Order: sequence, then C-alpha cells, then structure tokens
Amino acid sequence: MTRITATILLLSIILSGCSYTEKIKDGKTAFERKRYFQASEMLKDEFNGTRGSIEQMNIAFLIGESNLKFGDFEEAAKWYKIAYEGGYGSSALAQYAHCLKQTEQYAAAAEAYYKVGEEIGDRVRYRSEIATCLQAVDWKNAEQYSPYVIEPLTINSPVSDYAPMPLSENQIAFTSDREDSRGDFKYAWSGNDFSDLFVANLSNGEVKPIDNDLNLEDNEGTLAISKDGTKQVFCRCFSREDYDEHCKLLISNKVDGSWSRPKILSFIKDGVNYRQPAFSDDGNQLVFSANLEESTNDYDLYVSILEDDVWGQPVSMGSRINTQAREGFPFLDGDTLYFASTFGGMGGLDIYKTYILPNGQWAPRQNMMAPINSGGDDFAFVVSRYHQASDSIVQVGYFSSNRAGGQGGDDLYFFERRKYYPQPEIPEEVFEYEIALDLRVFQRQYEDPDDPNSKVLMRVPLADADISITEDGKPFETTASNQYGIMSIKLNPAKDYDFFVSHEGFFNNELAFSTKDLPIDSTVRVQKFEERILLNKIFFDKEIALENIYYDLDESYIREDAKPTLDELSELLQINPQLKIQLSSHTDCQATDEYNDRLSQARAESAVAYLIERGIPQDRLVAKGYGESLLAINCECEECTEEEHQANRRTTFKVLE
Repeated sequence: MTRITATILLLSIILSGCSYTEKIKDGKTAFERKRYFQASEMLKDEFNGTRGSIEQMNIAFLIGESNLKFGDFEEAAKWYKIAYEGGYGSSALAQYAHCLKQTEQYAAAAEAYYKVGEEIGDRVRYRSEIATCLQAVDWKNAEQYSPYVIEPLTINSPVSDYAPMPLSENQIAFTSDREDSRGDFKYAWSGNDFSDLFVANLSNGEVKPIDNDLNLEDNEGTLAISKDGTKQVFCRCFSREDYDEHCKLLISNKVDGSWSRPKILSFIKDGVNYRQPAFSDDGNQLVFSANLEESTNDYDLYVSILEDDVWGQPVSMGSRINTQAREGFPFLDGDTLYFASTFGGMGGLDIYKTYILPNGQWAPRQNMMAPINSGGDDFAFVVSRYHQASDSIVQVGYFSSNRAGGQGGDDLYFFERRKYYPQPEIPEEVFEYEIALDLRVFQRQYEDPDDPNSKVLMRVPLADADISITEDGKPFETTASNQYGIMSIKLNPAKDYDFFVSHEGFFNNELAFSTKDLPIDSTVRVQKFEERILLNKIFFDKEIALENIYYDLDESYIREDAKPTLDELSELLQINPQLKIQLSSHTDCQATDEYNDRLSQARAESAVAYLIERGIPQDRLVAKGYGESLLAINCECEECTEEEHQANRRTTFKVLE
C-alpha cells in the first residue's frame, strides 16, 4: 500500500494483473498510467532526443514530477531547475523550492519561494512557506537540545519499510515492499514489489511475512492491534480495471486463540480510500485517514465508535486536527494523539501531537520538531507499551522516515524520550520595560449598508478579525480581535513586526510595527502603544469610485497624479490574491456616444495595463468602458456645471468574484 515515499504512497494502486513490463510507448503515457519510475527513465531518453526547447522543458518538468512521485527529491530538484532555467515557468520554480525544502536546504528554498512569489505578482501566496523554512532552520539548530534520541533499525532494506506496530519488547510488525512480498508482479509506481505485512525479531534481525491470511497479491499494510489483543485492522488496496486506487480497512477478531478471516468494515464505501487505522486504548474507537470529503481529494482523520458490536459511521476529528493539507498515520496513546500532516513543518509529512483538554476539545497541534521531524517525510509515530519507563527514559517507540542517510525509501527508526537532556544556555535577558501594543480593528459604517458610495457615518470596531503576526519574518502568534475589535499583545524590544488582518467578507489589510527606536518613558515600566487598522467591506458587483483618477482632454494615458491611487489599488490586490475585479471608466455627456464609448474603454484598458505592470496577473482584471451610459449625475448636458461633468468623468472598480 506504499511505495518509496509514504507521503503519497497509499494513494494509488495499479492493476495487479498487469506486470511492470506492460508495453508503454512513451514517457508521458507511463506518467499518466502512474508508472512513475518507468516514466522517469523513458522521459530522460526522450529529453536527450528532443531538439525543440519548449518540448524539452516540458519533458524536463515531467521528469521532475516523476521523481517527486517516488521520492527522489534531489533528482526531482535537478530537473525542475533545468525546466525553469529553460523557460518552463514559475510552476517549475515552485516545485524546485519544494524539493529544496524536503532536502533541508531551507535557506535556498526560502529564497526560491520568495522569487516565485515575485514572478507571479503574489507576495502573499508563499509567505507561509518562507516562514516555515526559516522556522525549520531554528528547529534544526535546536536538535541537540531535544529530549528525543533516535537510531535506524538494522532490519531496514533498500526499499520501503514503514508503519511499525509493536508486538512485544523485541518484536514489531511493519509494512514493506521488499522482495519477499507475496505476488509475482511489480508495482508500476516505483518498480518495486507490492507491499505486505512483515514481522521482525529485533533481537536477531529475523524478518518474515506475517500470517498469510493477511497478505494476498494486493497491497497490504499499516496494521493496528487493539491493546487487549482481540482485534486487528489493516489496509488492503484492491486492484481495479480503471487503474484507480481502492483501499479499504479490514478487521479480524481473535476467537478462541485464533484470528477470524479478515472482512471489510461495515462503514466502508466504494470509491473512497481508507487507510492507516489506530485503536484507542479501550479498543472501542478506531481512528483512520480517508478522503471522504467530495470537495477535496486529500485526506483527513476520522473516528468510528464501536457500539453494540457495530462500528459506527465515521466522524471527522475536527478543524483542530484536520486542515486543507493531508493528515494521516494516527496513533492514540491514552489521551494523546500522534499523527502526520503536510501542513507547514520541516518538509513533507511532519509528525504532530495533540491531547484532549478538560472541555473535551483537542488542544492545538504541536510539531515534534527535530530530530523526530526532518526535511523528508516523517510519519507513523507509535509508542511502545512493552517498554517499562525508567528514571532516565520516559518513553520509547518507533516511527518512519525517508530522510537522507537511510537505507533507501522509507526506513524504520527507534526513539527514546529521555528525562534528562542537554539544556541550551540562554543568557538571562533583563528588560527595564515591557512593550504592550493594542491593535484596534475597525470597519466603516455606511448610511446605506448596501452602497459603498453612500455616506460614511462612522468607523466601528470589527470583532473576530483573524490576525497573523510575524516577528522579523518568522511566525510569532495567531490571534483575533475581541468583541470590541481590540487585540492586545506584548512585544519584544528591537524587533520588526508585521500584522496580517483578515475577516470573512472584508478585504485583507496589513500593518507594520517596529519596536526599534520607540519613544520610551523611563519612569513607566509598561510602555503602551496603540495602532489602528481598517478593513473595508467587500461589496460584490458594486462600483466604488476611485478618487483623483483624471485624464487629459481626449486622452487615455495614466497621468502622474493618478498613479498614487492606482498604486494603492495594486497593493490592495496583492494582499487579496483571491479577488478578481473590473475596472470601469465613465465619461460625461459631452461628445457622441460612439466617441465616449471608445474613449472610456481606452481609459479603462490603460488603468488595467498599469496594474499589470505593477505585477497584478491579467486574469484577475477586466476592463470595461461605459461611455456616458451610467452618469453619476443626470443633468441636462448643456446645463451641467463643470463640477457635474467632472463627477461623471470617473474611474471605478468592483469585485467580480
């Protein structure tokens, strides 16, 4: 059920009745058929035999994608770089940055992410990736002070070995695609054997397949056994003629000392992939990963509860655990949940932990940092209940990783969490004062709540605005404004802070604040400062007039005095990359309808062209000239004052989507 990299492995299964030697005419077809190892080899030959630079770079990018699929990040980075430098585009640079991050080249990855953000004109899109790269550097540097000590197991093979399940103090079950796997065919994704469940004796290094009732010619893996030893659940990926994945959870119960024939759990649906089960301590809850949501093809964690010997319908474990990224490989140890996620972290999959709060909710997830996590995929963390805690060792267990330095593919690692470990020598910082900042978030209150051009009555506080704070470019805190629109926070001296403020239905906004060179009152211990930020409400399909956008008579070019207003609009669009707008131009009633239509369209297109030059993607902008068809002031044209004509000669914008 997994291949070289368990980040994506367990997602697809190739028809087991088709051998790896099935005839494929070209590398693109091999890639489309998910034969990534074969695709990489064929595409390299095609790259060397292609003359056209555009086609060559398309092939280079596909070689990178193939290598990424089966976990060769260094080779993938090489080909993404070739594709980007050959003119493929920003998507190759973004993938190159991703591979640099997975190989722990964090500084280079951050630089590449910054560059791709500049190229696409969206500085916000990769800001979190840059921040996590900088955070990973700090975590890597702090590894020497971690309570965890790790070492690879001697039973690791050159292929994938992962998802350990302790069976005794010196025995584990695990999943592997080593040559001893059952079945005569190769898995086209990586060219290795199909995966099976194995048992290893860690004392003498003996490895053998688990009971043959579990291993068939399909992909099997990720075994879970209840604490009382009466239930076991594992994943089997069944072959299908459409080459789609089809992974299900099967359960076997121990009756009179023997395991029953595995059967598919009753809540399993066709067309959904289920994988990576884990039991609660009492054996009455089963947590697993699945792509149940139709709106996304990614995986979340779900729980099924056993009632009256029937496993109930799965329920999502909630937003404290599940994100828009991929979550999987759960393990429950009492009230603590360990799981893997591609959200943030040091590279691919990272291991996180959380626990049940007194109110029954899950605590915010905690990244376990280095050395448990690395730039590669780190997952399937389990705690062994067969090792007795000692005065110096409080926890032992196993996890899986495809980090650099292993035997190949995914490897199994043993860990100890020690009670006594080195502590960093942090010089005591003595501050003569504290810095406290109140950030007040406001919105405009209009005379007509549905008209952005109506009179602004006042500014009122905006509650529950989301606020993300960085300190010197690194994540600092995520919080929200209270019912009075206020967010209070203590800041450190001599630091630069950026506040990114958002709220559903409003434009995002940013605020910079520095604690460098602040005016300090030496007689006061707590130095209080206040900043204000305004979030403008989004009115869909409502025109908003842009002030100070004027044009010379009969001209459409952008005048110098109009540029500051358009620059402000450009900045608004850069921090709101989800928006698409229409820029509209209107004329007064003078001249003919045909002339005014042409002139207004030309003026709107000039404004759009200016924004494109400022880095706003063209597909987010629409230019529309209305001529004199929508006058702001309806006056008799011959009797209109110049002020009324000027009011009609206006440029507006409206949010389309």
